[in-house]
Amino acid sequence: MRPFLFIIVLITQIFASSSVKELTIGKFNFLMIRKSYDIYDSKGKVMMLYREENNRDLTFVLRLILKDATGGCTSKGIQDGFYEIDERGITLYSMWDRRGKAYIEPYGARIQRYEIQSDASLKLVSSRVYIEMTRKKHDEDSGMKYLFEEPKNKSARLKLNTYVKEVERLYNGKFVFDKEAKKLLDEVKDALRRKVQVVWKRGL
Repeated sequence: MRPFLFIIVLITQIFASSSVKELTIGKFNFLMIRKSYDIYDSKGKVMMLYREENNRDLTFVLRLILKDATGGCTSKGIQDGFYEIDERGITLYSMWDRRGKAYIEPYGARIQRYEIQSDASLKLVSSRVYIEMTRKKHDEDSGMKYLFEEPKNKSARLKLNTYVKEVERLYNGKFVFDKEAKKLLDEVKDALRRKVQVVWKRGL
C-alpha cells in the first residue's frame, strides 16, 4: 500500500464521521478532511487541509467552516463556507448571517486567497472582509454605526477605526467599505450558489 494511501485509511478509521480526500495543488500532495461536529449548541461541518511532508507526516495547513448553526431554536448564528481549488492555490469563501432574535451574531462575508509556494506552503495573498458584529442600531456605542452614517468628528472617526481594526484582527482580513463591501457580499453569495450545484452533483 502506498504511504499516502495508508495515511488516508488510518485517518478514516480514526475519524469515523469524516470524509477524506487526497488532492494535488501545484505539484504537491495534500489531504483534505471534512468532518461533521455537534458540540454544545453548535452543529455543522468543517474542512481541514493537511500537507504531506517528506517524512510522511501530515502538517496542518488551514481550516474552513463549511456549515455551522449556533444557538437556540429562536435565535441562531449561521456560517456557510465554500472552497475552490486550482493549480495555483485555494480560495476560501465565508458568509455569516443570523436567524430569529440573534441580535449579537455577525453578518458579513470574507474571501481569502492562498497560493502555493515553492516549499509546498500555502501563502495568504489576499483577504477581504466585511462584518457587522451585531444587528444595525443594536449597539450604538461601538463604531459599527458609522458603517451606515458618516462620522462627523474626530471621536466618531476614531470609533470607526477601532471597530474596523477589531474586525480585521478577529477575521484576519482587510476591511472593505460601501461598493467594495457590496461586491464582496455578491461574490460570496455567487460562490455559495456554486456550492449548491457541487453538492447536487457530487456532494461536499
